[in-house]
Amino acid sequence: MPDFAYIARSHEGVLEQDVIFAMNEKAVADVLRAKGLIPTSIKQVKKALDWKVIAEYFTRIKLLDKISFIKNLSVMLKAGLPVSKSLKILVEQTPNKKLSKIIADISRQVEGGHTLADSMARYPRVFSPIFVSMVRVGEVSGNLEQNLNYLADQMQRDYDLISKARGALTYPIIVLIALAIVGFLMFTFVLPKLTSTFKDFKVELPLMTRVVIGVVDVFASWGILILAFMIAVVFGFFYWRKTASGKTVIHKAVLFIPIAAGIVTKINQARFVRVLSSLTKSGMPIVEALEVSSNVVGNVYYQRVIANAASKVKVGSPLATAFKKEPRLFSNLVVQMMEVGEESGTTEVVLAEVANFYEAEIDQTMKNLSSILEPVIMMVIGAVVGLLAVALITPIYNITQNIG
Repeated sequence: MPDFAYIARSHEGVLEQDVIFAMNEKAVADVLRAKGLIPTSIKQVKKALDWKVIAEYFTRIKLLDKISFIKNLSVMLKAGLPVSKSLKILVEQTPNKKLSKIIADISRQVEGGHTLADSMARYPRVFSPIFVSMVRVGEVSGNLEQNLNYLADQMQRDYDLISKARGALTYPIIVLIALAIVGFLMFTFVLPKLTSTFKDFKVELPLMTRVVIGVVDVFASWGILILAFMIAVVFGFFYWRKTASGKTVIHKAVLFIPIAAGIVTKINQARFVRVLSSLTKSGMPIVEALEVSSNVVGNVYYQRVIANAASKVKVGSPLATAFKKEPRLFSNLVVQMMEVGEESGTTEVVLAEVANFYEAEIDQTMKNLSSILEPVIMMVIGAVVGLLAVALITPIYNITQNIG
């Protein structure tokens, strides 16, 4: 967001000028009017090309930055500081400059009379719907500090889950990328020199060797084009997976892949029941909590089922009704515990226990994932190397026999 230089006049006729960080001129005017100032001039500050500004634009606001922001805000509110004062302090304490500017603008919005939730809602890429919803419920109920603690706890669990998944998949991904690079270099630059020797001998080559020679010839002749095509396919896939059709196909496919299906279903169920528990505990109505929860699960099929459950609960159906019809997505444990929670009036407590159970299972699965994938990758590498060895050594042996 840009900076705006403004000149405003108070009711006493005193001129005031400053620079403010805001979304647009209208947002600046709203803030000034809320302060009792009459804007006379608002102009966007045009900055020269600055590498720091460019670097800041591409700076990501990490989940840890947001967790730290929420925890610090909660502590300050608990100490009795008002929201606006707490935000001003956090502007100076936040190391991420991009987030610091956003907090500064939120602080100005709050001072101008806007709620904290509405001010955060101006930044949907930074503050998710669950973030804004829990803050709004906390402001309405007077439990903002407590809701911020719930939110920080939820975000910390998400961060731990993401960290475990990345830790488990980092090694296999690096190995596969290295294997792809080495394979491309071998087929493009190394093997052509060896296979050209076989062509000079007038002997019948085994089928496997002829296949390898054919592949090597293609890479030797069109290596650059193949590399460009492979890069285009990778970038195209990552672009397509973000589209509606790509999400529909990929999210459906992962539900049928043996190892991935178990992990995906556990992660989505754990996140859903954890968020639903936190939202209901914060005082949010169950229908609204379901609608917000549908935005935090990653799989589109889970989103649809949860959104459908919200519409059914709205007309009086039990919470577990919509989930019973999707046994592939929601286990009997989740459905039965929902029914128990509804009957006993302790839905948020029961769902929190279910979330703890699934998170423990996910933790164990992630710990075992590397040990499961490593031998599989080694077998794949061994099979590829073995096939190449047989394809290249067999003709050498035949040629030696003929010469003998």
